[in-house]
This record gives sequence, structure tokens and C-alpha cells, in this order.
Amino acid sequence: MATLEEYLSQIKDLTIVPPVLLSVLSLDDDNELSFGELEKKVQSDQVLVARLLKLANSPFFSRGNPVANMKQVITRLGFKTVRSMVAMSMTDSLFSQGNYKKFRDEVWDHSVAKGIFAQILCEEKKLKKEAELAITCGLMQDLGRIVLNTIDRKKYVEVLTEFQTSDTSLLSLEKKAFGVDSYEMGNAAAKLWKMPNIIISSIEDLSKPVKEQSTLGQIIGLAGVISKLTGHGKQEPNTLEIFEEYISVLQLEIEDHKIYLTAKDEKLKTNELYQFCSTL
Repeated sequence: MATLEEYLSQIKDLTIVPPVLLSVLSLDDDNELSFGELEKKVQSDQVLVARLLKLANSPFFSRGNPVANMKQVITRLGFKTVRSMVAMSMTDSLFSQGNYKKFRDEVWDHSVAKGIFAQILCEEKKLKKEAELAITCGLMQDLGRIVLNTIDRKKYVEVLTEFQTSDTSLLSLEKKAFGVDSYEMGNAAAKLWKMPNIIISSIEDLSKPVKEQSTLGQIIGLAGVISKLTGHGKQEPNTLEIFEEYISVLQLEIEDHKIYLTAKDEKLKTNELYQFCSTL
């Protein structure tokens, strides 16, 4: 069984994460300069341009006036929305590698729901800066699973199959099959590919006790368990216990868990970005 260093050697020269995505994730300021950089970087991928134009002209966003180029798309939808859409569009192809429905259903749907729930939670807590980062960090937290699936797709689908039919944690099954789990793999791969520090930090938060995580890490963590409790990813035996711990640490006042979770799921289903994902 390979070591973490040997896995990193295997993936070092693979284009698992598209360069356009890496460069777009590094744009963290909504100003005239980053607006122009976003347009320029997206223009380098004509498949991505076509997808974003189609979205901007869809009933979700069109407002009845068609747009014809990326400058108009960014003007209409806004820098942050377009950046989030680029992340979703490009990670969609990563999660779909191998055309394994099991991987997409368990990992992609959970990651998207987690990112959007995290943004909703940040907005509710008036954390503007964190809200802008929540979706991309939520999506990229599962980078390790993308990497393990890329290294050995057959083996990883076997891991998911056992996970869905047993009470064993996914991390334990990954460790047993690969010798490393997706948290270790994701953290190491993010550093190898020089991803933005905020994404590396959010992946590192996964391995920390809840109280030691950053505020954004705690919010994404809560978003992840809300995702599982609303049917986006399989619940594990301790999911509800972790949910209650995040609620306590973040000092959220929730009278009825069922009502709270139902309301959150309704917000997700009507979210424009979530609806966008259904078109991918």
C-alpha cells in the first residue's frame, strides 16, 4: 500500500484541478482589477464560457434581457456569483470523473449542499467576508476524495459501496483501503498545488476538534452535518451528536431541530446556485 508521499508523487503532474479553477479561486477581491482578471481567466476556457452564458440567459437569471459575452455575464450576476459558478462548473467535472453515479451522488451533492448551506449560515450570522468564501471552501474541502477517486476509481467506489451498506465511517474505510484518508490526502494535495491559504485552512479544519476550528471551519462543519441530516450524503452514527456540538459552539438558538432543518432545506432548494447545479 502506497504512502502519502508516494501518492503525491503519482498526482504531482496530473491536471486534476484545472489551472483556470486554481487561478479563479485566487481572486478574492471584488474590485475593478479582479473583475477584469475574472473575465480574462474565464475567457481562456470556451466550454466554461458557453456554460456560463447559457446560465446567465436561463430563467434563473435572465431578467428577460439576453447577454452575449462574459463582461455582460459578470455585470449581470456579480463577481462573487460568477466566481462561485466557475467553481461549481469546474468541480462538477472533477466529481464526475469515471462516470460513477455512486461517487457523484454521495460526494458531489453533499459538497454542493455543504457550500451553499455554509453561505446561508454566514449570511445569517452577518459574516460577509466568510459568506463570500463559503461555497468555494465547502466544495474544495472534499478535494481528498476527488484525488483518491482519481488514483483508483474502482477501489474508491468499493469504499463508497461499503460505506453506504455499513455503519463504518467513510474515513476509516478510506484509511483501510488506501492507507490514508481523504482529509490527509486533501490537505497534502492542496499544499502541493499551492491552493489559496483559506482553502488549505478549511481542509485542515476537518481534522481538528470542533472547538479548535476557525469560525469559517465551524460554519462549514455545521453546513456539512445539516447536509447529511437533510438527505445530502449519508448520515453516520454520530452525525446528530456533531450537529448539536456545532450548534452549541456557534451559540445558535434552535428550539426545534426538525423545523430548523426543514427550513434550511427549503432555502437550499430555492437557492439559485443550487438550481444552477441541477443544470450541470
